[in-house]
Amino acid sequence: MFRKFVFSSAASAAALVFIVLPASAQRAGVSRPAASSIAISPYAGYITFGTLVNGPLSTSLHSAVSPVYGAQVNLPLTSVVSILGNIAYTEPDLRAGIPIIGDVSVGKSSVWLYDAGLQLSAPGYGSGDRGIFPFVQAGVGAMRYDVQISGLSRTATNAAFTAGIGADIPLAPSIGIRLAARDYIGKFDFNQAASLDVTTNTTNNVALSAGIKLGF
Repeated sequence: MFRKFVFSSAASAAALVFIVLPASAQRAGVSRPAASSIAISPYAGYITFGTLVNGPLSTSLHSAVSPVYGAQVNLPLTSVVSILGNIAYTEPDLRAGIPIIGDVSVGKSSVWLYDAGLQLSAPGYGSGDRGIFPFVQAGVGAMRYDVQISGLSRTATNAAFTAGIGADIPLAPSIGIRLAARDYIGKFDFNQAASLDVTTNTTNNVALSAGIKLGF
């Protein structure tokens, strides 16, 4: 619930930025960088996962916070809109939440995250190619789980919706820093993974990352 509140607040703030900044840019002589060719952004960060299953007696099953690595490709359509493709990978521990005892590791998992969508960029603060340029993203994709428990390996792929906010900080015409927060919204399919009729939760899985944006 706390992650949902934070992400919702951040998204609202991003929307406000997109409304306010254009007027500020006109007054301060700020200009948005011109549309360029394809850009590739390798990144690293951490991802937190929502609770997969709420069991009896206040037990639960979830993936632990873990490092995430990935890369994103942007193909500009205009100076404001671009098509994006993203792939990321992480290996979180699978943990069971047990009252009084706390979290207990019950296995390992590896997760591939894929998505494609659109990015909307704001004018930002700065001049020309220098400054801070916020953006918002939205798309659809999939999360592929490979779960290993007691020597048994099971896989499942579920659809996911994505939403993100971030900012590009150019260092030179073709290189910069990219900071981003992305939410992968999906539901793990236990029936597909282990032929178990278990009701799972739709989870918010939030990744915070930093990387390098390279223009070509």
